[in-house]
Amino acid sequence: MKYLSNIKLPKFSIIFGLYFLVLFLTGSLSLYEKKSNFKIIPSPVNKINSPSLQKENLTKPDSRSFEWTVEKVDEHLTRLQLPADDHMSTADELFEAMNNYRRANNIGTLEKTPGICEIADKRAKEQLANGELDGHSGFDKYVQSQNEFQTMGEVLFGGSQPQSGVHIVEFGWNRSLTGHKEAIQSPDWHYGCGGIAGYFAVFVFGRK
Repeated sequence: MKYLSNIKLPKFSIIFGLYFLVLFLTGSLSLYEKKSNFKIIPSPVNKINSPSLQKENLTKPDSRSFEWTVEKVDEHLTRLQLPADDHMSTADELFEAMNNYRRANNIGTLEKTPGICEIADKRAKEQLANGELDGHSGFDKYVQSQNEFQTMGEVLFGGSQPQSGVHIVEFGWNRSLTGHKEAIQSPDWHYGCGGIAGYFAVFVFGRK
């Protein structure tokens, strides 16, 4: 793991929604899976003893004994506390991390295509311009305007600090309490690509 050296790291909350959207292209009909209009503020948040949150404390092998917490905000959103990394992932690093994760879990790896990477890049830039995760509100227009895939999906990650690709996948989506893990482990996806803008990460999946 890469952490800032010789600095005691504060506890940051990373908020990301499942905001996992699957669009089945059947004419003009789109079927949405787990969509929410919940407004997300990607900034440090500290909520203690809230009965509405499902909380899990995890201890990772780290000399600073950082308290890794996972909180289920609602059926779509998971809030995490992670130590910051010394760099933000690139899109290529995120793609490599996703395939390494799937390979380690005996799931088929993903292939890139120019089209799916263009969508992932644009979606990441939209999150940055919006200043928060958009709940997939901008995803449908890309799905409906392409003819390459029959089914597409995306997962979003937004925070206030840099995270490496490995940590976004393994300590972020993999630790989700709201369906991200199931999404990134799905064997149904054969294509995919990551997008990065600022501290926002997007991964778009496709199936022909």
